[in-house]
Amino acid sequence: MMKTLEAFSRISVLCVYLLAAAAVILLRTPIDYPVYAMAAYGFSRGEDVYSWAEGEYARAAEALGFSRYAPPYRYPPLAALLVLPGLSLPDRGMGIWVAAQALSALLTAEVLARMARDPARRILIRLGVGLLPPFFVSLYAGQINPLVTLGMILAVRWIGRGREGWGGLLLGLSLMLKPLALGPAALCLYEGRRRALAGMALGVALSLAAGLLAFGPPAMGFLRLHLPTSGGVYPPAQNLPGLAARWLTRHPYGFSLADDAGIARGVGWGLAGTLLLLTGIVLGRPGKAHPDFVRRAGLVAIAFLLANPGTWYHHGTILSLPLAAWLTQPGHSRIGWGALGASVGAIAIWGVAWHAFVGWTPLLDLATLGSLGLWALLAREIQKESPR
Repeated sequence: MMKTLEAFSRISVLCVYLLAAAAVILLRTPIDYPVYAMAAYGFSRGEDVYSWAEGEYARAAEALGFSRYAPPYRYPPLAALLVLPGLSLPDRGMGIWVAAQALSALLTAEVLARMARDPARRILIRLGVGLLPPFFVSLYAGQINPLVTLGMILAVRWIGRGREGWGGLLLGLSLMLKPLALGPAALCLYEGRRRALAGMALGVALSLAAGLLAFGPPAMGFLRLHLPTSGGVYPPAQNLPGLAARWLTRHPYGFSLADDAGIARGVGWGLAGTLLLLTGIVLGRPGKAHPDFVRRAGLVAIAFLLANPGTWYHHGTILSLPLAAWLTQPGHSRIGWGALGASVGAIAIWGVAWHAFVGWTPLLDLATLGSLGLWALLAREIQKESPR
């Protein structure tokens, strides 16, 4: 019976992604993939894409046949290098790209499901991860997040199984596609996993060398980009600095308690720092490699996601790791299951209905609050099993 249900869960998730990918390709909804393609186009012509203004993007869009796009390109050159071969296709590679991201989401759900021994838990993880809204938001926009998340998941699993060098290498490559896996990378440093760190350094070096060989010196322009230092009020900015900005500065999306950007910035960084400090307390003494690397990586992944003022809702594909890590463990109480349902429900509801929440500031932060709930659940489990 359970084998039949497992097969049904696989087929169900597969059908959902086939339909979603087909709709995205037919309706040409991606606005981020065209930017990757334009970056590849510019780099291949020896241009410094990182210094482009709107005029350069408009010129590249006209040359490639794109009408909808959301510049700028702010990633290392590896993502553009992946896109480059597809520029010769009639659709500039968009169809292959969307299919690859859908496949990455499916593989992420399957890899995480196989962490559980119990068939019922495998089904729950497969459905919970596979139907997580940030994957579909990423697919809709043509984002690279599903592929990056798959790389991170495989890397964390390999490191957890003792294949630290290979896991670190893959983690480094994942970071060079898009730095979503900063949490697990920081955990390797925190626990003093030298082989993983060496592999990570090699992965970063290989990706930079590939970009330099393919595109020349302009590919290194991302090193001079400035990172965001404060949260944005736009609701998809689901992070703690963004939460502070929405409550403490005036904006058109809802009410606020004050209108002081300096206070908002200070509170945002204070909240972020507090979460990172609490995460360190839960992890315990640094410098010691812990056998439960997967679950600890999930905890740190949430913390870095929420602390980063550059986090957007679609980056929540990373939440698949802590979600699966919690679901894999047995013996949860009814309260725990209820809290998980509320946390994941908040994340999911925000993803499909945030436009309806405009005007109601407390509801604009549902995904951030849901992520905090998931962090608290995982932190409690880790601390409960830590030696006294």
